[in-house]
Amino acid sequence: MVNSAFRSKAVNDAVGSSDKSQHRLGCAADIRVPGMTPDAVVRAVLASGLAYDQVIREFDRWTHLSIPSFPNLPPRKIALIIDKTGTRTFA
Repeated sequence: MVNSAFRSKAVNDAVGSSDKSQHRLGCAADIRVPGMTPDAVVRAVLASGLAYDQVIREFDRWTHLSIPSFPNLPPRKIALIIDKTGTRTFA
């Protein structure tokens, strides 16, 4: 289930996200997968071999998944956790 994908500037500003958000370019989606925790979704992406740019467990409620912002950029394969305590590497 997609919670958020492309965001206009107005919507992006309203949710308090950065102007550099990959959502602004249509290169990111925040998703929930029925029957899976956000941690399980992140682990599935990490194990999949997908060319993801970022996979982020956000507030233990959804998973942010993005592809590189431009076709000529390689995927960074960054895995993070973002919650009320801050941002850290997904372990």
